[in-house]
Amino acid sequence: MKQIVGGALVPHPPMLIPEIGGQSLQEVEKTRLAMEKMSARIKSWNPDTLIVITPHGPVFRDAVSIAAAPKLQGDFANFGAGGIRISAETDLEAVDAIVKQAGQYGIPVLRITENSAQRYGLAVTLDHGALVPMYYLARAGVKAKIVHITVGWLEYEDLFMFGQAVQEALRPLERRVAVICSGDLSHRLTPDAPAGYSKHARGFDEALVKALERMDLEGVRNLEPALIEEAGECGLRPVYILLGIFRGLKVGASKLSYEGPFGVGYAVIEFQTEVGARMTEMGVDKTAGESVYVNLARRSLEHFVLT
Repeated sequence: MKQIVGGALVPHPPMLIPEIGGQSLQEVEKTRLAMEKMSARIKSWNPDTLIVITPHGPVFRDAVSIAAAPKLQGDFANFGAGGIRISAETDLEAVDAIVKQAGQYGIPVLRITENSAQRYGLAVTLDHGALVPMYYLARAGVKAKIVHITVGWLEYEDLFMFGQAVQEALRPLERRVAVICSGDLSHRLTPDAPAGYSKHARGFDEALVKALERMDLEGVRNLEPALIEEAGECGLRPVYILLGIFRGLKVGASKLSYEGPFGVGYAVIEFQTEVGARMTEMGVDKTAGESVYVNLARRSLEHFVLT
């Protein structure tokens, strides 16, 4: 492949859209400015393809899903702004390569076509997790095909391995690729937060942001399940896929903003790869040199020993 040039963790509150947020947009000014800066940076990378990872598309308990319609579009009608529409062509070659590679990794993936969507009672559209960052990218002049990925309710390590499959699938393709990881952090930061209040919620956000700034994979893996539960977040599963995509690449991270004015944590973190460099990406990942088959065998052994 040409290269994975970088990416970003971004939030997706519809109020970031001026026509929706109105005066409330002032409450997320840091996030808005960071989204504009992030979008300008991605524009400068001139990507051919955007990998867009969202928690708000068609989520399945036992599989990741990938949209396979030739063109995807969506609007903000559910938020009172149906006139704002975003569309993009799907990189179907990349979709097919990812589905095939994920199968070799043993990760179930549902390829959502217009026909299969009808069988599941779904619509192949862009959800707001994709629409919000794509709105800012479009305003910055980014023109790229997309691969729209929705997380599944799989184990975190399976999502990480799926991310590795994405990287492997893209390697032989002549693409400049940027990764958009869409996810809000804790939904329980304040007493008036939408999911209620937890005194531990801010600790989750701080720990995750710190780990991502340091590209500390083990720091993410070591987040306590009880802390994750307390946070009520929707960003950790997309993050695991993002980190899998970056596995073995030298990546620098920069926090552009963090705030939580409505009880929900919004972080914008930019990631940029070093061209041609390969190394352990987040601290010490002792499995970085393994083939997928060795990795699968090791994980099976670890499961046996630990349980």
